Amino acid sequence: MGYNPANFAYWIGEEPWVPGYSVYYAITFYDSMAKVESARSKWWGPTTDPKKLYGGFGLIRIPTDPTGRATARRIWRKFEGQPEKMIHVLSDNVTTKYQDDIC
Repeated sequence: MGYNPANFAYWIGEEPWVPGYSVYYAITFYDSMAKVESARSKWWGPTTDPKKLYGGFGLIRIPTDPTGRATARRIWRKFEGQPEKMIHVLSDNVTTKYQDDIC
């Protein structure tokens, strides 16, 4: 059925959002002055949609760099059994929400 803009999500059945999926997210902090990226955070996430209708998630409480040196944060996504992929760059150390609505 395709992308559902009302829910910022994809109907289950479209890659990579297939029935029974498990998805996890991680963050890295990036300091553009020093050109250094932190180690990846632990993986976390809503692991599945309980209604099994949509894929894509609204991430909230995205960690910020407690040292204040990060000028950006990178969001990584990993589906069970697939390689991890950087899906978005937050170009600040303030934003704590992101809607994962991309493939």
